[in-house]
Amino acid sequence: MFPLFLVVILCVVGHCTGSERYYNALHFGTSINDYVLFNPDMSAFQESLSVCAWIKRIYTGSSYPTVLNYRHSSSAREIIIAATGTDLEVLYDSDLESYSSRFTTPAGRWFHLCLTWAKSTTTSKLYLDGVLVGTGSTTSRSLYTGGGLCLGRLHPSWSSSSNYVFGGEVFNLNMFSEELSATEIKKAAQEGLCSRSLQDLESRVLKWEYILSRSKSGFVVETETGCGLFLDMQQNLTSLLNETTIRLEKELEVVSETLNDTEHSLNSTQKELQKTEDLLETCSETLADTKSTLSAARKFENVSRWDVLLTEPYFNQVFTEELYEQLTSSWTILEKYVGVNMTEKIVDHFRLHHAGLECDAFDQLSPAMLKQFLGVELTQGIIDHFLDHLSETACNRTTES
Repeated sequence: MFPLFLVVILCVVGHCTGSERYYNALHFGTSINDYVLFNPDMSAFQESLSVCAWIKRIYTGSSYPTVLNYRHSSSAREIIIAATGTDLEVLYDSDLESYSSRFTTPAGRWFHLCLTWAKSTTTSKLYLDGVLVGTGSTTSRSLYTGGGLCLGRLHPSWSSSSNYVFGGEVFNLNMFSEELSATEIKKAAQEGLCSRSLQDLESRVLKWEYILSRSKSGFVVETETGCGLFLDMQQNLTSLLNETTIRLEKELEVVSETLNDTEHSLNSTQKELQKTEDLLETCSETLADTKSTLSAARKFENVSRWDVLLTEPYFNQVFTEELYEQLTSSWTILEKYVGVNMTEKIVDHFRLHHAGLECDAFDQLSPAMLKQFLGVELTQGIIDHFLDHLSETACNRTTES
């Protein structure tokens, strides 16, 4: 509270400078001696202009509380703006005064006013709080230059009547060398007293900060509007918001990278899972084959020597001499294999070469037959088996018996 109070005191005695001063308003007393008078260069406004300001009417004892009067020797009413709309003229044209009933803002409250004019259209326009409330027609001449601008009353060289004393406050009064658009004016009004939407326009020729630096007559003081603190706070909040945005963007980037890594890891896990599933499927198939083999093998767990009669050559067949000799010759062959490890290869040999009678089995020691004995220990019995069944006499002897 103390720093704000100090700023107000310094501004009242005229010591505010720089950006702090820009946010001050001018407070005018109720005497005809309370005004600001200077002679600005008006050449930039000869073809078009806009005057925009925030106005607060306080003193209600004047019929024509004049905020601004630009007077030329050839036209005392070149520009006049009264806070009640009872005196509004551009190029000595008073059409806009017919809209004074639209000035409904009560005393003690701020309202926004813009007055525009363009020589090309010979039209003046009045905006109150961002809304176009009326238009007027003007002459086709240019604005006179070389006159004097007075704030707070009519120009002293024209009238000294107290009926024109303003007795209120003005803030951010600027003159632009163009006819501002309705959109620009509406935006400035809607943003409120501290709006800076029009401040950076190149057409802002007569600036509020320059007006504040002019000499003041009587009781005219600068007062704090609070916009400086508000805009500083807004700037700080904007800076904080930007910093927070940057921080959140960085955190989001980290989270995004983590998410990408997690997604990559998940994809890798899914691939590994698929491999595992494929392996399990292969194992399942192998297990099924093993079970099938085991099941088939179990059929022979309790095979007896008589089960051979259940095989195709004997089962449901008449047991003939021929079948008898086939069986007995098989037993004779087996005698040679006493002491031999009965492998699958030897069984395959029996199936291939001893399916029928011995003389029909083979008549020579073929490579195919020997190949079936790879890995088998060649005992004397096996060799005798070869010799018996490869000799012609052995075959004849078997046939005769």
